[in-house]
Amino acid sequence: MRSINKLTAIIFLFIAIPLVLQGCSSTGGSNNGAASAAGKGQESVTITIGYQSPTAQTWGALIIKHEKLFEKRLKALAPNDNVKVEWFDAHAGSVLNNNMNGGKIQISFLGDMPSLLNGVMGITAPNYHSVFLATDGKGAGGRNQAILVPNGSDIKSVDDLAGKTVSTPIGSSSHRMLLEALRAKGLVDKVTIVDQSVTVGMQSIEQNKIAAHATWEPYPSLIESKGIGKLLLSGEETKIDYLTGVVANLDWVKANKTYTLAFLQALDEAHTFIQEHPKETADIFQEESKFPRDVCEKMVQNIRFDAAVYKKDIATLKGSAEFLSSIGKLKKKLPLESFIDDSYLREALKSLGKPYLTDQQLQGDWIEGKVY
Repeated sequence: MRSINKLTAIIFLFIAIPLVLQGCSSTGGSNNGAASAAGKGQESVTITIGYQSPTAQTWGALIIKHEKLFEKRLKALAPNDNVKVEWFDAHAGSVLNNNMNGGKIQISFLGDMPSLLNGVMGITAPNYHSVFLATDGKGAGGRNQAILVPNGSDIKSVDDLAGKTVSTPIGSSSHRMLLEALRAKGLVDKVTIVDQSVTVGMQSIEQNKIAAHATWEPYPSLIESKGIGKLLLSGEETKIDYLTGVVANLDWVKANKTYTLAFLQALDEAHTFIQEHPKETADIFQEESKFPRDVCEKMVQNIRFDAAVYKKDIATLKGSAEFLSSIGKLKKKLPLESFIDDSYLREALKSLGKPYLTDQQLQGDWIEGKVY
């Protein structure tokens, strides 16, 4: 009982802290007008970055924030500009998308599905356009997602889910992973899938109120660390990569290219830092996310933080877009070839004297040890 209460308290913190931070950020938040004055000398400019402390594969943001890497790069590229960087923590990508559409956030770290929904918003909403600048965390073959069951459950395999109810955030990457796992067993029509947020799903597992819940890291590792639930299936069994991305307001990017390049330089530096300093990275993850140390160490080991957009990543996003269309979540077909634009990343890396991947390398698998 003590461990259950402790998990409930931890989950509460992950709900409450982002909301508190949102409140703080909103008070001093920016809008497109305030953040579109690149090269205006001493004029004050505020840039707001959205991120999600409850989604481990977007934790590249935590390194940039903690180490003030964006400020460092802004000082180098725009030394005469008076730029203030603010951070907006959200419990879900939909919150960030709404604030980007409202002009309060210029750049966001998003999961693959919210990234695509942001892209569609950019071609359907009035006065809003968006661009996918780079990737952040990557989970090889579906790593960093899982289907969980309560402790003591008599469900031992995916086959045992027949006739059961499974929860997941509908329209999320874990929803796609769940459907792929069920499809492999011919169980799509034999399992009831209900919509539950990650937080509610974790509580349902804790209190044994649901047969299973499909979700993403760091929650599977958290619930196993606390000994409250157990893993039924790793997302890796689907062999479909799990991606997150960095999406920006395209109009703001065009008006503020220097700031955009500074941000992408900071993203590259953050990913290099994670690769070269795993212990310090785990410390920062713990301090910024409030998840336990052992969970944060696991995230450092299992997540590939890499801004480079390989051809296979585009193919994965295309599959995700088809998934969203199949469940009626996309209002309009998204032209990925125009939404995904790594030219800013290439220019940012070139300015650092760091050669980008060749076209041949981009055609292949992720290169071990080579990240941007």
